[in-house]
Amino acid sequence: MAFRSGRAGPHWSARNHRNRRVDPDVEDSHPLQSSNSDSSSDSDDGESTRLSGLAASFRIVSESLLRMEQTELEMAKAREALRLKAEKQRLESEAELTQMLLQTQLQIASLVSRQRDPNRKRKRAEEEEEAEAEEESSSSSSVAKREGALALSLLQCNLLF
Repeated sequence: MAFRSGRAGPHWSARNHRNRRVDPDVEDSHPLQSSNSDSSSDSDDGESTRLSGLAASFRIVSESLLRMEQTELEMAKAREALRLKAEKQRLESEAELTQMLLQTQLQIASLVSRQRDPNRKRKRAEEEEEAEAEEESSSSSSVAKREGALALSLLQCNLLF
């Protein structure tokens, strides 16, 4: 007679094979193991090995996730530090620009006030100073024109910022 395997179907397993009963008429039947304690200890050893492997896998996965989280946190810290540095530089340049703008406006104000002051001082000795002023007016008018042009260019620079 041909040897038949003990497989009952496509989902046959070793445990099903061990639990089969012995039939003396069938050649391919196998007897149950002699001791249930031996099979349960083998089963327990296999189960504990499988569970310890599963625990090790979980440990590896959790450690990997932890390292990824730590790396992401470090990258976020680095991005935040770079953002703060850029913001600080922007504020410093804005403060410098504001300082330059205020300095320019101060120069314009002092220039305008210098041009108005000579007119206010002419109350007492108007006649005496008129003679001197006419002599100086030709030289001071060219200086005043240059200062006016400078003030105008400073105003235009202020409008740009």
